[in-house]
Amino acid sequence: MATAFIVLRWIHLIAAAAWYGEVVTINFVLVPAVNRLPREQAPKVLFEIFPRIFKLASWLSATAVVSGIVLTTLKYRGTPELLWTTTAGILFSVGATLALALTFVHFVLEPRLDGMICTAANSQDIELSERVLWLLKLVPRVGLVVITLILWMMTVGAHGLAALGT
Repeated sequence: MATAFIVLRWIHLIAAAAWYGEVVTINFVLVPAVNRLPREQAPKVLFEIFPRIFKLASWLSATAVVSGIVLTTLKYRGTPELLWTTTAGILFSVGATLALALTFVHFVLEPRLDGMICTAANSQDIELSERVLWLLKLVPRVGLVVITLILWMMTVGAHGLAALGT
């Protein structure tokens, strides 16, 4: 059982780190690069890159959340009250809830953005591409703030307040 727990923990950590890295890459590499393209090239580039990126983010977030739920169930099955009666437990629980909500957003919002991207690429609609680019500036930035909070809360929650250096 200990080996399975360790393997699951690594799956969780790798999925969460990859998810975070993807959000950082979208914010600081991909969106700025697409914004520098000539406007008539943007729909094609958006169509070639972002649908795959969206799917990867969705599955990484789902993997991190599902593995996290299993790990939490295994770790706290005898003392679940620690998740709502201690500061670290509350932070952990809020972080987990935010991660679940962000994963839900991935599976609901990203298919809509994907549809907009496909429509813009198929019709060469520059105006729709501009709207998509505006959304791609806003949504990943909000996502980066939320996922950074999640990582902080989960780290403090999983390792206690000692993770803060106090």
